[in-house]
Amino acid sequence: MRKRLFFVLVVITALFLISNCTSDDPEDGYAAGESCSTEAQEVCSGDGSSILVCQTGIFVVKKNCNINFGEYCRLLATGPSCKDTGDTGNTGNTGDTGNTGDTGNTGNTGNTGNTGDTGDTGNTGNTGDTGNTGNTGNTGNTGNTGNTGDTGDTAPEKGECEKIMDCMELCAEGATACMQTCYDNGSVAGKADYDAFWACDSTNNCQGNYLCNWENCQEKAKLCGLGGDTRYSVPYGTATLNGSFTYIVTNETSLSSNMYITKFIEGTFGTAGHLIDPTAAGTFAYAQWIVPTTGSNFLALSQEYTDAILKNPMPYLVIDEADIKTGSHNVGLTATDTVQIFVAETDVDGNITCRHAFGVGTINISSINTSAGAAGNVSLTGTVQLYSPAAAPIYGGDITSASMVACQPK
Repeated sequence: MRKRLFFVLVVITALFLISNCTSDDPEDGYAAGESCSTEAQEVCSGDGSSILVCQTGIFVVKKNCNINFGEYCRLLATGPSCKDTGDTGNTGNTGDTGNTGDTGNTGNTGNTGNTGDTGDTGNTGNTGDTGNTGNTGNTGNTGNTGNTGDTGDTAPEKGECEKIMDCMELCAEGATACMQTCYDNGSVAGKADYDAFWACDSTNNCQGNYLCNWENCQEKAKLCGLGGDTRYSVPYGTATLNGSFTYIVTNETSLSSNMYITKFIEGTFGTAGHLIDPTAAGTFAYAQWIVPTTGSNFLALSQEYTDAILKNPMPYLVIDEADIKTGSHNVGLTATDTVQIFVAETDVDGNITCRHAFGVGTINISSINTSAGAAGNVSLTGTVQLYSPAAAPIYGGDITSASMVACQPK
């Protein structure tokens, strides 16, 4: 199931490619070749695929966003930018993917955290698990420093049980002979830790469920790599949400004071990480209704800085159109979650380079109306725990991938 989880994360992220940023016409938006009146004015194309600039009365393409890698034109404080959705938030839903980030499953991975494995403890090397209980072999850092301020940190040496798990992860689904070989080739200590972990799983009737294993077999799970990269604490931090937006941005070319609030989320992560850079001059947050060229619509809440120079991190929240309603919402990456929250690093162009954390918990939306402009609103409160993608034991440990790059530890 872990292999499926990673596959779904990648596929969902690939879907969240485009969001509409600016438009003169609510239906069509701006397009290259159309007339314009303000020389040097920069806007997003109606389909979010490029930044346009007004030259001698005609909009021309200034930059094409690389939609194949999740970029879309988005309105920032400094003007239009090809911003990487990164899966902006939703691993499959809203916030991610050009399909509102929602692949039809609310952006969720579709994995409830249960591997579906019975956790056979017969210590034959084939625990009954299909190899998805281990770590993917990814150390948690994809090599992208993500402007984290800690580029020299290296992942610790893997444990013997984790090596067995990593080997099994490479086996084909259901290839018991391959998994048996991985077990047989493991060290004496590795096999002992492996057997102890699955014995604990069986005793607690976890049946391979990651959350159950973490709650009941935490120390044994760590030895087998299910805690992820040990440089990151678990959980990694906490975020508190409290915001009331009274305007929904749609096709505006710039933001005026009535369109944004100061902040909607704050908190800490790691030993020195803050959701709001303590050196920042100020922050602003806005709610944006995004209509991608493919997929369903979604609402994105973004929090950025008023500083003229690059500041990080950038927290954001996404919720798919199908999940928009008042009341309690689950936050996370599974099929039962309707909201996703991420804390990301961006470069000078607004592209997401890595993610410090994602949120897990519940929030309450007391009011929400996605009508454009001052007719729309959204108010929400709540507290969620933060986990690094490199250390997410509730989902099996290290869930990093090409589309889910973990920032270096803070």
